[in-house]
Amino acid sequence: GTPSSAIATGLVDYVLSPAAMPEQLIAYTEGPYLKAAGVAVHEPAISTELTEKVLVLLRSRTGHDFFFYKSNTLRRRIERRMNVHLIDEPVQYLYFLHENPHELDLLFKELLISVTSFFRDPDAWEALGLVLKDLIQSRPDDHTVRAWVPGCATGEEAYSLAMLLRECLDELQRPPSLQIFGTDLDAEAIEAARTGRYPDGIRADVLPRRLEKYFTQDDGTYCIRKEVRDTVIFALQNVIRDPPFTKLDVISCRNLLIYMKSDLQERLLPIFHHALKPDGLLFLGPSETIGSSGHLFETLDKRWKVFRRKESIADLHALPKIPAHVKASDERTMDVAHSGPSVKESRHETTMERVLLQQLAPPSVVVNERGDIIYIHGRTGMYLEPSRGQPRNNILEMAREGLQLELTAAMRQCIASDTEVVCERVRVKTNGEFRTIRLTVAKFHEPETVRGLLLVTFHPMAPDVPEKPEKSTRKRKKTPDAERTEQLQNELQRIQEAYRASVEEMKTLNEELQSNNEELQSSNEELETSKEELESLNEELTTVNAQLQSKLSELSQVNDDMQNLLNSTDIATIFLDTDLNIRRYTAEATRLVTLRPTDVGRPIFELASNLQYEDLAADSHEVLRTLIRKESIVHTVSGASYLMRIVPYRTTENVIDGLVLTFVDIERLIRVTREVEGSGEFFKHIVETVRHPLLVLDQELRIVFVNDVFCATFRTNRDETQGRVVYDLGNGQWDIPELRKLLEDVLPENAALNDYEVKADFPTIGRRKMLLNARRMQRGMTLPAMILLAIEDTTEDRGRTAE
Repeated sequence: GTPSSAIATGLVDYVLSPAAMPEQLIAYTEGPYLKAAGVAVHEPAISTELTEKVLVLLRSRTGHDFFFYKSNTLRRRIERRMNVHLIDEPVQYLYFLHENPHELDLLFKELLISVTSFFRDPDAWEALGLVLKDLIQSRPDDHTVRAWVPGCATGEEAYSLAMLLRECLDELQRPPSLQIFGTDLDAEAIEAARTGRYPDGIRADVLPRRLEKYFTQDDGTYCIRKEVRDTVIFALQNVIRDPPFTKLDVISCRNLLIYMKSDLQERLLPIFHHALKPDGLLFLGPSETIGSSGHLFETLDKRWKVFRRKESIADLHALPKIPAHVKASDERTMDVAHSGPSVKESRHETTMERVLLQQLAPPSVVVNERGDIIYIHGRTGMYLEPSRGQPRNNILEMAREGLQLELTAAMRQCIASDTEVVCERVRVKTNGEFRTIRLTVAKFHEPETVRGLLLVTFHPMAPDVPEKPEKSTRKRKKTPDAERTEQLQNELQRIQEAYRASVEEMKTLNEELQSNNEELQSSNEELETSKEELESLNEELTTVNAQLQSKLSELSQVNDDMQNLLNSTDIATIFLDTDLNIRRYTAEATRLVTLRPTDVGRPIFELASNLQYEDLAADSHEVLRTLIRKESIVHTVSGASYLMRIVPYRTTENVIDGLVLTFVDIERLIRVTREVEGSGEFFKHIVETVRHPLLVLDQELRIVFVNDVFCATFRTNRDETQGRVVYDLGNGQWDIPELRKLLEDVLPENAALNDYEVKADFPTIGRRKMLLNARRMQRGMTLPAMILLAIEDTTEDRGRTAE
């Protein structure tokens, strides 16, 4: 009935008689957890440090990590278990966990919040169905619709999705095949999902037409039909740690993310994105969101949280890496059991002894459901003996002749019925003769430390004694044949019971094989996924390697080009890092500083230098500090002159990563400058001796020099003329068309021009007639040419001629 079903879930805290219930309920309501809940404001009873220690114990026991789960949820579950055991202090509960490992299993189940139902939020499933139809119709005919339900609990959500997909497929003429994966951490929940048997109460959640189409009724329960069951594969999986399924059309992950911290949610959503095919659907719970993953998913139904996968540039190697387990923030000593008050191994034995004494004290053995011996009480050598070969500690393998068959059947019956099993008159062969015993097998329900273990008890029986005939009876003594027949009938009955038990075991084994087959299929899918990921990574590595080889070739070529460029300039260049250590230099630099290839990495100030320059260190530090380039003329000990520039070294990201020092040989420039200055003075003296106005122009027709005759003739001075363009003199009075033609058209094609007549009006001296003579003067290969323009005023001569 209902109580048995509740007990079978394994989530019941107390199994009590009705008379004992009030006292236990009062104690529970007065427990620390409910008291704390009644206070308006209170600090958490459990610190973060202690929570982490509990989680480390839990991880050691189960292999699963709960560090990513929300802290408040973890504390509430731990506090509830404390209240069940009426434990006030969290440290005491930590001791209790060390002493009672079975409590870790119960806490593990407590944390696996398996709250689920068929078609939870029906409107949400209706919204999903509308989108599923469009998705399935867009797939090719030979396509297999693949779905994944992480955190499927006892299978209701996975079967709901299976029914919804089948309804969509039934509308197609050539429906594709269907494959759904349901995964969860809870092994018992997965086993329940594989059974596919649900109570009568699901009628409140499943429409009548679906109950009729997809379920069969059996003894007050509903069973999933085989055609639906075969499309769903259930397997144990840790969604945080294990590889995901891939090439999926749908992921239904409802009300799982709400128990996880936000950083874990942000890591899982890219994994779901990777697992889905293009346009694949993600179905979340009404209280869940995609957070900062809006670039990965498009919202189709904002209220019921239906999302479509977007195309993203995120590749496989960009997938977030979720660690297999998280290290506690403080890996302090977890040996609380050793630091606690006198926790010894004998305590477990003392508990066992007390339980056995309560059951009287015949020879007894405590075993688990597999028959592994936990504790032995009394002298059991008449019933058990060491097995052959490697020593084993299993009661079924140690049972003597005549006992093994009965013991095996009794243990199976006790485990299945959860009641005490008694086998009368079991014949056990000891020391060459058979002894008769009564065998009992019972399951412990309390205390909690031994719950689920089996107590096997051997009750010796007195040998059969012939009954003395009474005077008033006419009974006859049984003949030996009759006794033998009765004995054989009893053995036959036991054999038949053992056979039935074997048949039941075979059925169980068959179901286990089916479960293993499903797990193998799931593992195969994971291996296929891992293989595809490795192949993808290999292709990416090959591509990246080819790109790197290409980049290396380009870099080598650029390096060679730069080295040849630097060497061809004949400019001494030294590259320094931010610590003023030598990074690179050109061959020309070795003439100024004694440099060898082994000097790379050494400070430049440790090397011998030919420069007569003491401020190099100070100037270098100053440029690094101000980022303002510095130029100065420096000299060597041999008297050579160089123009030194110190410039900040900037990367492509505009980061200052050192200095660049260049030394340009300006010895020739200084010599030419001196020669030009000397020739200029000589030239000026010659020009001043000429009695006609003279102008010296550069390539841009700017006046470089005028003689005194020009200034006197045109009533001007050198300050108003030198440096100006000739056309701008006297407010444009020299902007004469004939002069422009001479300077811009005629002279460039001729090295010299003689007696070029020009007429013009000048405000200061009136109208004039002039003969212009021009010469282009070359100044070697390096200096630009100049123009010498001589002006002869012929106005008066023409007047005399006219007279």
